[in-house]
Amino acid sequence: MDAVTNTDRPLVARAAIAFTGGKDSVLALHLVSHQFRSALTTPSNSPLPATLNPVVLVSFRPPGDSDFKAHKHEWVQLQAQALGIPLVIKYISADPTFEESYRRGIRQLAADHGVTKLVTGDIEDVGEGFMDRAVQATGVDLVRPLWKMPRPHVLRLLQSLNIVYVVTLTRLDKLPHPVSERLIGHVVNEEYLLEQFKWYDENHESLDLAKTVDWAGEFGEMHSMVRDCPLFHCQVVHLNGSTCMTESQFGSYMYLSPGELRIIPKQ
Repeated sequence: MDAVTNTDRPLVARAAIAFTGGKDSVLALHLVSHQFRSALTTPSNSPLPATLNPVVLVSFRPPGDSDFKAHKHEWVQLQAQALGIPLVIKYISADPTFEESYRRGIRQLAADHGVTKLVTGDIEDVGEGFMDRAVQATGVDLVRPLWKMPRPHVLRLLQSLNIVYVVTLTRLDKLPHPVSERLIGHVVNEEYLLEQFKWYDENHESLDLAKTVDWAGEFGEMHSMVRDCPLFHCQVVHLNGSTCMTESQFGSYMYLSPGELRIIPKQ
C-alpha cells in the first residue's frame, strides 16, 4: 500500500497499526483506511479520524517463545497475510524499562518504514498513560480512533462493517464460568452478548452483567480474534478448537486453544 502522492491533495501520513488481531485493532485499521470513509459515522463527540496510509502492522511481544493465549502469533501472522500488509515484531522487556523498550521499537518503525503515526485500538486509559509516554521523543504521534467511544457504537460499527470475531479469552472474576463457556470460540456481536448476559442473570445469582461488564472487554473481561473483515482477502478460521483454563498472578482465565488455523476463501 503506497503513500498517496496525488498533487491535488496533501500526502497521507504513513502509519503503523499496533496489531493484536483482535476486534479493536482491526476496527481501528478500518477507521483510518480511506476505503471506508463514506460508509462510516461516529458519535457527534467522536469525529472521524484522519485518513492514514497503513504501511505496516506491528506486534509488540515479549522475547523468547512465550505467546499470548488471547492472540496467538500464528493467528496474527495469517491475518497479516489476509490483509496483505507487512507484519513486524517489536520485542518488549523491562530492560531498561518497558516504556523505553516501546520507544526503541517505535523509533525503529519510523526509521525502517517512514511512519509518523502509530494507530492503536485503545478505548480507555487502562495503562495509566503508558502509550502516551511510550511515543514521547520518537517523532511518531499516537492515533486512537476508538478513544472514549460508547461501547454500543463500537459494537455497531463492527457489525455494520461485517467485522466477524470470536472470543478467545475471558477473565472469570468478571465473566463467570457458565457465561464464559458460551462465549469462548463463538462468533459474537452486541445481540449475542446481551442474550448471554440475560441468560446468566436469569439462571444464576444475578450480577447485572449488561451493566457491570464492559461490552468491548476494555477492562480485561474478554479478548477476541477476527476471522473476517472487509480488508481481508480471505477468512482466517480455527478448526477443532478446545476450551482451556489457566491461572496467573492476575486471576483465573478461560481461553481458546484454536487447534488448526487455516486460511479459507471468503463465503
